[in-house]
Amino acid sequence: ASAAAAGVAAVVRHASRQQAPKPVAAVPVLTGSGSFHLEQSLSPIFGALPDDACAHWGRLPVLEQAFLESRQNILANEIWQGTCSLDEPLSPGDEGGVLTEPQTIFNLVNIMVGVGALSVPYALKMSGYSALLLVVLVIFITGTTAKWIGECVDMASKSELAEAVPPSARDFGFLALASVGPRFSVFINLVTVLEVWLALVTFMVMNGVNAGLVWPDSSPASTIPVLGAVACGLVFVPQHIFAYLSLISTFSMVVAAAAMVGATYMLRQWADPYEHLGEAALLQVWNIPRSVGIIVFCFAGHPCFPGVRSSMKAPSKWKDCIYVSFLLAFVYYGSFGLLGYIVFGPYTAQIMTDNLGSIPGAAHFRLLASFCFLLKVQLTVPLLLNAIVIAIWAPRALSPQWPPLRIALVIFIGTVTVLVSLCLADKLAVVASLAGSLLVMITSVLFPALVHLILWRRYRTERIDLCMKVQYAVVFLFGVVMALLGTMSAITDLMK
Repeated sequence: ASAAAAGVAAVVRHASRQQAPKPVAAVPVLTGSGSFHLEQSLSPIFGALPDDACAHWGRLPVLEQAFLESRQNILANEIWQGTCSLDEPLSPGDEGGVLTEPQTIFNLVNIMVGVGALSVPYALKMSGYSALLLVVLVIFITGTTAKWIGECVDMASKSELAEAVPPSARDFGFLALASVGPRFSVFINLVTVLEVWLALVTFMVMNGVNAGLVWPDSSPASTIPVLGAVACGLVFVPQHIFAYLSLISTFSMVVAAAAMVGATYMLRQWADPYEHLGEAALLQVWNIPRSVGIIVFCFAGHPCFPGVRSSMKAPSKWKDCIYVSFLLAFVYYGSFGLLGYIVFGPYTAQIMTDNLGSIPGAAHFRLLASFCFLLKVQLTVPLLLNAIVIAIWAPRALSPQWPPLRIALVIFIGTVTVLVSLCLADKLAVVASLAGSLLVMITSVLFPALVHLILWRRYRTERIDLCMKVQYAVVFLFGVVMALLGTMSAITDLMK
């Protein structure tokens, strides 16, 4: 940690000798499952680092190094193209935020709301209508930890490490470093990478199903490799171009959701699960951990929250933005899950678009919904793949961004992911439940709670009151119990 701090401190000392910053235009930057619009700019601090900074460069934690090195590469490319001068700041958000409250809410919703909703009706099928209470519980837990992340960012800013790390770089790795130490930082970085990879597998399986609805004569054995190859190719598209495709991705998801609602109303008679299943339609206790895993998987965006929080103009409004964003997420996932379960009941598939083929007279809605969801997922997969590649091998300044070995790494990861997706093509819900129970439960529930508890005791003078103790107890109990039960259930289902 001291080596990393010394290296970044040397960078900061070097930066302080540069000219005053000049503002630049805003460009969209993609993170997680959505688009995170930040006002970005570039800095000369990476143009010619002093020797004492370079001596410590290789010792930074993996994801922090990946982040900084990728910014190096962007700077070098802009300089070569003549679109960036050497006296522009790294990020105006380092001195003052750029996101208004509506923009913050938009980014939070865009991170949380996605194609995971396609599996929420299946979560209700497994646990019954009571799964709606699980949605409420998960949103309460993850909303609480999201609020705590904002407080963690504030408390960690009081640490000695914060003097060497700009606000825009204070991610989960930094919070782990500030609260426990470098080993904990490495651990949470590895968990995050594994979480992203399992999400990548889930999305590829999901697109195999969607492709089968768009092209009925195809099979996952043929569509998953083809779509995987296309995703690998899209990784090499320049990010400033790919960023604008996020608008198409978001629009396609809205159209797909509307088409699915239209298709369900074409069905003459809904399933009404209670008439067919009786009390089993209300509650199936043994499936609760499986349903929780699927629902938690939908809230895998917490690692992006520190960046959003650090970029707000009014950080004191973070809690208000969380309340609004998670309320909108509840409306989206709750209504989507309830509608799918009421309409299809015991016949609800692992991915809801698979049910659309059974609706007579809804061919156009089915095709439109399937194609739009396919487009949404296909434009998300390259982002996840690129995030994994950067974490393993980040591009370096003044060097080719895609040397042959780095291209081979993309192809290798893509190939492995395609092969795993083919093996798990009929276990989409199991993979989502495993990722949610084992990995997302760590990053979105247990990690924020633990870091918040440690930093609170270290930097806050007030005592932890009874209400806070109850919140800690609920979050830790829920996280540990559901992580254990959900992971065991998912592994058992995978072995079948």
